[in-house]
Amino acid sequence: MKNSMGTRQGWLSGPIVLLALVAARQPASAGEGDLDPSFGNGGVEITDFSGADDYAMGVVLQTDGRIVVVGRSGSSTFHSVVVRYASSGIPDDEFGDHGRVLADFSALGDQLNAVGLQDDGRIVAVGSVVAGSRPVFLVARFLADGSLDPSFGSLGAVATGFGDLTASANAVLVQPDGRIVAVGVSGAGAYSELNDFALARYFPDGSLDTSFGNGGKVVTHFPGVDNTGSRANGVALQPDGQLLVSGAYKNEGTPRRLALARYLTDGTLDATFGNQGRTTTTLGTGEALPGGIVVQSDGRIVLSGSSTTGRRNHDFALVRYDANGALDSGFGDGGRVIHDLFGTSDDIGYALALQRDGKLIVSGRTGDYPNFEFGLARFLTDGELDPSFGDGGRVRTSLGGFSNQVFASALRPDGRIVVAGYTITSSSDLVVARYLASTIPHVLRR
Repeated sequence: MKNSMGTRQGWLSGPIVLLALVAARQPASAGEGDLDPSFGNGGVEITDFSGADDYAMGVVLQTDGRIVVVGRSGSSTFHSVVVRYASSGIPDDEFGDHGRVLADFSALGDQLNAVGLQDDGRIVAVGSVVAGSRPVFLVARFLADGSLDPSFGSLGAVATGFGDLTASANAVLVQPDGRIVAVGVSGAGAYSELNDFALARYFPDGSLDTSFGNGGKVVTHFPGVDNTGSRANGVALQPDGQLLVSGAYKNEGTPRRLALARYLTDGTLDATFGNQGRTTTTLGTGEALPGGIVVQSDGRIVLSGSSTTGRRNHDFALVRYDANGALDSGFGDGGRVIHDLFGTSDDIGYALALQRDGKLIVSGRTGDYPNFEFGLARFLTDGELDPSFGDGGRVRTSLGGFSNQVFASALRPDGRIVVAGYTITSSSDLVVARYLASTIPHVLRR
């Protein structure tokens, strides 16, 4: 195993590619939903790892305002990347090589899909790594300078399998007690529906927490008639310590649904939630694609996702549940919101963020296949679009490349929105952008 502070460091010496966003693109009086002109280059910062294909998959904000992004980079084989930016959007020279780290965990490939922070500032990231011949969970911890933490696992990383053909961690949660929860999928592989929710919990040193599930691991099957499967891609913690895990569920012969499960602190399903700890929800008559998960201050649970409305056509979607897993009839249409952003645009909401005032921000893509733009929407607490944000609650941003998508988002304390994803020109480059927003109500002045 090598980290980017070693022999691969020189490979990262290529320049940071900046986006030529002219000042004229900024309105004279910037409003909520506009790119933040004080960030990066006109609100956007693009990072290229020496001409490889680069994708940002997760983002988290440090308490000092710096931004940590994780993802993957490569050509035929991908490896894990971590990038840290100053709060102004420029790469942080105190981290890795001019803000960039390439962590090569396996010659056969690895990548990072999500990132979290410990109270001491150390960075915890999860994804997948090929161990032997099979992809398994990857959990890695990085120090403040970008080097792997030798006190965690084996030289900074842990690989965890579930006895199946393949496994991947897609989300991470650092509990208040320091234990780390990674959630994702384990089963027959990416091209099969025969998969299940997979969870693993670790002590702060990277060892599996044997008080959780079976030796630190949990696999949850969503029952169905035939060829059923599920995938987890989101996790949230309730104030009582119970875990909420979200994703998608597929039963043969029926459209894919959103899936949600709740676990007690020992990893067992909470029988008081939904149907014996699990619930699934349709989005219209088409396939449902999962996005993010948040828990409101009143205990209600919101999932984002997308509803398939036609060939190569999707709409943003939100679902809200009561604390017991029942659909919240006071939200949208019977607990569901499905919204086409711009007429016939193909809209997929990959990320979800909750403002302090209860408004919900969905981020992803919009456009016509295969040419996409960044797409964002802000919803009021009842599920209606917020007219004070962007164009009637909606925002689309073209970065000038062939295609652009957002995969992750985070909110600053002042309400501004940080998103991370990619843009394609001659190759795919990692992108971080910041949008203006506030949780402070507007004051009418006479």
